[in-house]
Amino acid sequence: MATIDFSDVQRFATEASERAEEKEKRSERSTVWAFIWTLFIFKIATVLAIFWAADGSGEAGILLSATSWFWVGIPLFAIGGPAIYFVRIRRVRAKREQLRRAEWHVE
Repeated sequence: MATIDFSDVQRFATEASERAEEKEKRSERSTVWAFIWTLFIFKIATVLAIFWAADGSGEAGILLSATSWFWVGIPLFAIGGPAIYFVRIRRVRAKREQLRRAEWHVE
């Protein structure tokens, strides 16, 4: 008669639970980013509509710029993080290749 090892069952249940939690975290993260981008696009559309309704006057442009300047941070943050990451990766790979060449370079 085969015996059931309950430690394996518990380990499998724990691993399944951890995978479900990871999936939920990814889902939450994508939901938050979708919400932020929706807010950003709505804000830009509203600013453009106000500027268009004001017939592109200079005063409206100044007022809109003064009240909306901090919204520039969202795309800078969203694009800047990955850009910095890829620049760093390229530098590290170039440095690694340089060290590899220096190690095996025989004169």
